[in-house]
Amino acid sequence: MLKRIIESSRLEIFIAAMIALASITTALVTWRASMAGSQAGDAIRQGLIDAVKQQASTNEEGGYAQTYAATLAQIEAFEKSGVSTAEAQAKNLRQYLLPSLQLFSTNLTTDPKYLKSDGTYDLEQRFAELQAQSPNSSLDPEASFKAADLYGAEQRWLTMDIVLLAISLFWLAFAELNTGRSRFFTLLIGVGLYLISLTWFGVVEIAFLAIRGGAL
Repeated sequence: MLKRIIESSRLEIFIAAMIALASITTALVTWRASMAGSQAGDAIRQGLIDAVKQQASTNEEGGYAQTYAATLAQIEAFEKSGVSTAEAQAKNLRQYLLPSLQLFSTNLTTDPKYLKSDGTYDLEQRFAELQAQSPNSSLDPEASFKAADLYGAEQRWLTMDIVLLAISLFWLAFAELNTGRSRFFTLLIGVGLYLISLTWFGVVEIAFLAIRGGAL
C-alpha cells in the first residue's frame, strides 16, 4: 500500500502544493519580520524625539537658572577671597552680569521656596517643576523604547521561524526529487517541520499581540 501511495500521481500534486504553501508562508513570515523591524525603528525614533522635546522644554529657563546660581557662587567666592583684583571683578559681575541672569531666571531668584539655608538655590526642585509644567510633560519616551524592544524581540523570533521554514522547504524539495520509501519519509519530515513552523508563527503573533494590547 505504501508503494502505491509513493508511486501515486496524487503524491506529486500534494508535494507540489506543500512546496507552494511553504513558500507563501515563508514570504508572509518574512514580511511580518520586516514589518516588526521597521516598527522597532519607528518606535526608537519616536522615543528619541519625545526625549528631546521633554528636555528642550526645560532647558531654556533651567539653563539660565543654573548659570545664575553658578555665577552667584563664583561672585561670593571672589568677594571672600581677600584679593583686591578678585573683589573688583566680583563687584563688576554683581553690578552688570548678575542682574541680566536674574532677569532670565526670575522664578528661581524671587521665590523664597528655592532658597536653601546655606544661601544657595534648589536647582533640582526648579528643574522638576519646569518639567512638570512643560506642555510636553505628558510625553513618555520610555513607552516608545519599550515598544521598540518588543518589536525587536518579535522580529528575532520570526527570523528563527524563517530558518525553520527554509529547512522545511529543503526537505519538501528533496521529497520531490527523491524516489522509493525515502521519498515518503523525507516528505513526512518536510511536512512536520512546516506544521511546527506554522504553529510557531501563530504562537509568536498571538503572544506579542496580547503583550502589546492588540496593537500590530
